[in-house]
Parts: sequence; structure tokens; C-alpha cells
Amino acid sequence: MMSALLAISLVPVADRVSEAAAPAVAAGELKEGKLAFSYADKTGQRLLGFESSKPKRFVKAVYDPGKSLDIKYVKHQKVSDKSNGRQTAWNFDLDEGELYSIAKGHITPNDSVLLAEKDAFEGHTFLSYKPLSKGTFSKTVIAQIEKQKKRKVVKQGLIGQATPDVHIGLVEYAKAKGQKPLASLVLTTKRGPLFLDFVGNDDPTSTWRVDDGGTITPDMFHILFVTESKQGYSFAYEWSGAEGYSLEVLQQQGGKLRRVLQGSRYAAPV
Repeated sequence: MMSALLAISLVPVADRVSEAAAPAVAAGELKEGKLAFSYADKTGQRLLGFESSKPKRFVKAVYDPGKSLDIKYVKHQKVSDKSNGRQTAWNFDLDEGELYSIAKGHITPNDSVLLAEKDAFEGHTFLSYKPLSKGTFSKTVIAQIEKQKKRKVVKQGLIGQATPDVHIGLVEYAKAKGQKPLASLVLTTKRGPLFLDFVGNDDPTSTWRVDDGGTITPDMFHILFVTESKQGYSFAYEWSGAEGYSLEVLQQQGGKLRRVLQGSRYAAPV
């Protein structure tokens, strides 16, 4: 089950090997150590990241819908005793993290942003992504999903589209006796759907995340980018909840999606 977010920093899984010692990787393979999450201030011209190891190595900001801007490292920002612990634009100047300035342009205030090293997306093509507020998967896609998951889809909706064949959406499955609630973030491809499963619990007030009222819907999800490489497709999403934002970068690995980077932002109401 996806664990509930607590009052934690937006910290990616630790990179266990140095770049010099890292083994050779396949062309287009995303590496956790070359990426980090951050968020924008109220002006959209500054970012605060939470990866403190060699922060100057991040020179690009990737943001919705798959655009990028050059960034420059400024300094480490210490936490203020007046901070409310939230990782939001309204607490930006009081929060702790690595401070970056955007050289030219701006990002929507308070947006989650992916920081990247210069060559992090080498071999990738950023696809033109369009968010969707309505629409559903075709009957053919739903049949493929139900066949693979061996569970009937009872709710579904699209989140966005990258190409005529590539859609991202959310499906929720029927729950039989003895089964846990199950939903999937689905990426469609010409060779069939790819899944990121969310296994819930039987708490009607916090089924998927804390205080969710038992609800998971497409409008809770926000896609930062979609790319294509020799490895297949990659994308990052933000999942909004009562306590904040869950963040992940995913990449296709054969017929599955692998987690590249995970993070979170604590943003519960004060």
C-alpha cells in the first residue's frame, strides 16, 4: 500500500553509488542520482530543492507540461524558527533546502518541479503533453486492463494525452470479498497498457491516503512531463492529497513501469 505522507521533507531515495563508480547504463535509462524534486516560490522565479549532495550539479528545471528552464544554484537556505513546516510557496523563505534561481522565465507559483543534471535526459524526446479534465479510456483499452488485472474496472478517467496512442489515466477496480481496494495509474502504448498500482485498505476515511474519504480520482493527479527513449516511455506525476503531494518519476522497463525517484511535499492546512 502506498504509505500516507507525514511531516517529512521532500527527499528522494538515496543515491548509493557515485557517478564515477556507477556502472554503465543502457541508452536512455533514467538514473535516480541525476534527478531531484523541488518546488517554486510565489514569484515562480526561485526553486527550493531537498537534495543536498552536490547541489550545483542540477542545472535544469523540468516542469509541467514537459518544458525546461536553466537554473543556477544560489545557496543552502537554513530553516527559520518561524517556519510552519510546510513545503509550499507561502513558507518558501522559512523552509530549509537548496535554493536555485531561474535564469530566464518563470514557473507557476507553488508548482512541484524536477531538477535535472545536464545529461539526465540524454536520449530522451519530450513529448507534447496535454492535460485533460474529461474523457475515458476506450472499450478496447479497458478490456486489455481487465484481462491483465483479472478485475473489473468500475471507475476510470483520463488525466492527459501525449500522442494519439499514449494516454495517462486512472482506473479503480471492483473489490470482491477478501480483496483489498485496488486502483492503477495507466499509461497506454501501442503494445498495451503499463500500470502503477495503488493498493488501498478498508478504512473508509483513509483508504488510499490520509483523510481521503475513500476517494481517488483523476483530478488528484498532475503530470510534469512525458518522454520517449529507447527504453520506452517515462513520466513524472504529482498526487495531491489532504496532507500534501506525493511525487514520482517512472520509466518503462519492458512491459512494466519502474520507480526512478520518489519524493513528497508536506502541505497540510495550518
